[in-house]
Amino acid sequence: MTNLSNHQLFTLMFIFEVGSTTLFALGINAKQDAWIVILIALLIGLVFVWIYTELQNAFPDKNYAEIIISILGKSFGIPLILFYILDCLWHTARNLREFGELINLTTLPETPLWIILSLFLSVSVYTLLKGVETLARASEIIFPILIIFMLSIYILIYISGDVDFKKLAPVLGNGIKPILQTLPSVVMFPFGEIFIFLMYWHYSNDKSSVRKTTAKAVLYSGMLLCFSLIIDITVLGPKFTSIATIPFVETLRLINIGNIITNIDTIGIIIIFFGGFFKMSIYLYAIITMLTTIFKLKTYKLTLILFSIFLLWFSVAFEPSYAYHIWMFPFDVHYFTIIYSNIFPLLLLMIYWIKKKRAKL
Repeated sequence: MTNLSNHQLFTLMFIFEVGSTTLFALGINAKQDAWIVILIALLIGLVFVWIYTELQNAFPDKNYAEIIISILGKSFGIPLILFYILDCLWHTARNLREFGELINLTTLPETPLWIILSLFLSVSVYTLLKGVETLARASEIIFPILIIFMLSIYILIYISGDVDFKKLAPVLGNGIKPILQTLPSVVMFPFGEIFIFLMYWHYSNDKSSVRKTTAKAVLYSGMLLCFSLIIDITVLGPKFTSIATIPFVETLRLINIGNIITNIDTIGIIIIFFGGFFKMSIYLYAIITMLTTIFKLKTYKLTLILFSIFLLWFSVAFEPSYAYHIWMFPFDVHYFTIIYSNIFPLLLLMIYWIKKKRAKL
């Protein structure tokens, strides 16, 4: 039986939330007020944490696929789970492609993309073949390294003298409208994505603390992302932050302390790599668990290997370039993923409440 401690769940969720978000300037369409977007989205995200954990509390020993079938029955539940698998495939392929492109752009420009993706995916598959507990233990090791790296980077950026807080002014200079327009995408990415842990919370060895642990992970990661974006804007300015390929890396490249401490963007790439690895692995394990749940498959390892081969092909074939990948992001958020991460869980909870109330009559 798989058992995860509160600390293991916390570190998994924290690293997952940071994940690929450092590749993007979240809410930057609101310009210098993007940090306000993150804070509001964080508060809304905590409301959805309550919704997700309420579903889990109703079925403490079941994963999300089993919860869906329990609420909707097999006739409606299995088709919905298949759509969830497609959604998670989309996320996993995009995450894999993101970090392949990152390595290709920054460190290995001459290496074929498919080789980078193969190596990256192989590490994930090897870890998952050992079980989700191995992934959780790895997150406990990586978590303090991630925090130390991030804190060190913030200190070095401040010491280098490139931070100018005047770039955050004027607050609400363009009114509230840009914030409201940008808000839905940030609510979903990254905070709404925490719904995927409905596939993991039933492994907790202290189910009464799942909600508290999840809320802490979302809150702390949200604060970190908000601070990181403030640093990007105060160093690069809102205009350059919005057009930079990877704002976080561009910020690190400006660090120069006495011509001694320079070119530390490699640390930023390592941070992004860690986040990407765990985010992709968490989605990948969720997909395999969904497949084995609805099709009653006994061969977890074979399913994982075969699906990973398909995932590699899909991530290479579907997107012709990184520019196309970025272009697809608004469509991904507004017309696709938000339905799965925010709308469906709420509807499922409402249906469960209605069925529970009728059963008492």
